[in-house]
Amino acid sequence: MALIWSAQSGDWDESSTWVGGTVPDLSVDDVIIAGGHGVTMDWTNRTLTSGREITVEQYATLEVFSELAVESGASLYIDGGLYVSAYLDMQGFMAIGSDGWLDDYGSVAVLYGGTVDAYGAINVGAYCNFDLVYGSNLYVYGSFYQDYSSYSYVYQGSNFTVESDGYAYINGYVYVEDYSQFHVYGDMDIEYSGEVDVRYYGEFHVESGGSLTNNNYVYVTDSGVLYVHGDMANQSSLYIAGSGQVYVENGGTLTVDGYVQVEYYSTLTMSYGGKLIVGVYGSVDAYYEGSIYFDYQSRSDIFGYFGLSHDAYLYIGSDALVRVYRDIHVSGRMEGDGGKIVMMRREGRINDYSGDPLFVFDQAYGHGQTLIA
Repeated sequence: MALIWSAQSGDWDESSTWVGGTVPDLSVDDVIIAGGHGVTMDWTNRTLTSGREITVEQYATLEVFSELAVESGASLYIDGGLYVSAYLDMQGFMAIGSDGWLDDYGSVAVLYGGTVDAYGAINVGAYCNFDLVYGSNLYVYGSFYQDYSSYSYVYQGSNFTVESDGYAYINGYVYVEDYSQFHVYGDMDIEYSGEVDVRYYGEFHVESGGSLTNNNYVYVTDSGVLYVHGDMANQSSLYIAGSGQVYVENGGTLTVDGYVQVEYYSTLTMSYGGKLIVGVYGSVDAYYEGSIYFDYQSRSDIFGYFGLSHDAYLYIGSDALVRVYRDIHVSGRMEGDGGKIVMMRREGRINDYSGDPLFVFDQAYGHGQTLIA
C-alpha cells in the first residue's frame, strides 16, 4: 500500500502523471491529485475498494470518462473539481469541500447506504441523472443545481436534505418515492421547467425555517405526503391526488398565487397554527372525493378563488379561522366543529359550483344570513 501523488496533469494510466512513475492501483493505494493538476480517467472502468481514498486538492481536477465504482468504506475528498462524464457508482463516502464541485455530465448513483456531504456545489447537467437509492444520503450544505430535463430519483428509503445554509435549484425532475424523504431546512426553488413528484409513500418536508418556491409543478400523489412546517410559495401548480396528503402545520405557511387542486381521496389539511394564504389571482379547488380541513388553531386568508364540487368535503375544526375576501363556491359537503368562516367583503356569498348564489352575507347593513336558494 502506498500514498501516490500526481506529478503533473495527464492521463491516469500514464506513468509520467505520477510521482515516482507508478500508476496507482485503487485496490491498495491512496491517491492525491495535487493543486494545479488535472487528471483524466479514460475509458477503463475502475473500482476504489474499501479503505482506500482519492483526494482532489483545491485547484485540482479529476475527470471520469469511464465507470468509477466507490465501494462501501472507500472515500472521495473533493476540494477541487470532479467531472463525471460517464458513471459514478457511489457506495462509500464523498465530501465536497466548500470550494469544491461535482459536475455531473453523465450519471451519478449513490447506492446502498452511500453518503455525500456537499459543502460546495453539485451541478447536474441537462439530460443527466443524480440518484439516491437503497438507503443512501445526500446532505447539501452548499448548493445543488439541476438543469432542465435532468432527473433525480430518491427512492427505497433514501434521504435528500437541503441543510439550513444550503440551496437547491431544480429545473429538471425530482421523484421522491418508496419511503424516501426529502427535507428542506434551507432554500429551494423549483424553476419554470422543474417538477417534483412525491408518491408511493415518499415524504417531502419543508422544515421550520426552510423555504420552498414552486414556479412550475409539484405533484403529491399515490399516497405521497408533503409537510409544510416552514414557508411554501406556490406560484404555479400543486396537484394532490390518489390518496396524497398535504399538511400545513406547526406554524407553517402555504401561500398560493397559482393553483391548488385536491381530488380522488386526497386531503389538504391546515392545523396547529398552520396558515393558508390564497392570493387575489390564486385558487384552491377540491373535487371527486377530495377533502380540505381547516383544523385546530389554523388561520387562513382567502383573497382568491375557493371551491368544492363533485362530492368534495370541507371541514372547519376547533379554533380554526377562515377569512374569505371574495366568495366561496360549494357543491360538496361541509361540516364544522367550533371553527369559523368570516366573510370579509361587504357582500360575501356562498355560491354553488356554477356560481349561482346559495347564501348572501351583507355585513355593511347588519343583515343576517339570507337564504337565496
